[in-house]
Amino acid sequence: MDSKTQPYPIKYYKEVNAKAVEWLWYPYIAYGKITIIQGDPGEGKSTVAINLAAAISNGEPMPLENEKIEPQAVVYQNSEDGKEDTIVPRLIACGANLDKVSYIDEDEATVELGDERLEKVIEETGARVLILDPIQAYWGANTDMNRAGAIRPIMNHLAHIAERRHCAIIMVGHMNKANGKGLYRGLGSIDIAAAARSVLLVAKLSSQPNMRVLSHVKSNLAPLGDSILFSVDNKSVVSWMRRSKITAEQVLDESYDDEYSKTDHAILIIKKNMESGECSANQILQQCEMNGISKRTVNAAKVRLNIASVKRKDGWYWVLDEDNQSDDAE
Repeated sequence: MDSKTQPYPIKYYKEVNAKAVEWLWYPYIAYGKITIIQGDPGEGKSTVAINLAAAISNGEPMPLENEKIEPQAVVYQNSEDGKEDTIVPRLIACGANLDKVSYIDEDEATVELGDERLEKVIEETGARVLILDPIQAYWGANTDMNRAGAIRPIMNHLAHIAERRHCAIIMVGHMNKANGKGLYRGLGSIDIAAAARSVLLVAKLSSQPNMRVLSHVKSNLAPLGDSILFSVDNKSVVSWMRRSKITAEQVLDESYDDEYSKTDHAILIIKKNMESGECSANQILQQCEMNGISKRTVNAAKVRLNIASVKRKDGWYWVLDEDNQSDDAE
């Protein structure tokens, strides 16, 4: 029979049962889909990935959410950091359930994106999340990341794995040095980002190096989510602070309001000083002044945190007030 006359399957969309997208973290990470977390070296993208893995393994709420999830297995595949001296200490510092975080041993054979072990490890561990960090390490020596023809079959293969296993695949990636929109800053072909349903940017705020931001660059399944400001301590534990209207483009071209970022820096200082409860107003004001933050900006941060001023024998103190907005800084 002529190949042109061979039957081929034709299906109609009326035969397809519609279903809702299942979310790990709306609108940033969906189950059964590919998500990319990208950023320059040292900006904190791997730190974000490890903190998310720890939270998922314990069933903790996703950042700035209130609802807990079921504790879930996570595969965290990392080719750059040492397991004994970096990955495990970070997971422990984040409080991860190490019984639920696994990896493929690469001592005898390195993992590549077309590797059948990726789907097998998801099946055998029951993982709902697979993290590949950094994704550039797993393309394979003979794959040209800049050639669409080489990238598309691999990304399609990963997308099918994610869908079949109802698993969120998170690809952590470095960025190139080009200017332009965040979607075009990822290393390799634009087809990599095109295949992902969500792309997230992790970056430091240039005027406030202690402050970092997670920004939503691309979203195919829901409206773009707000950016999220966070800080990282010396053990790589993330403190998620609050949502922000800063966009990824503003972060990349540094066009956001500097005074706005200083308010966030003031919030960080206040929170650290009040970890154990109330704190001297003078102590907080002095620390903020040392960091170039004005009293007006500190007051804005104080109001945002819902802090009240209380007079003690030795001076004014700040305390959290759940019912009332605070006065100006004393």
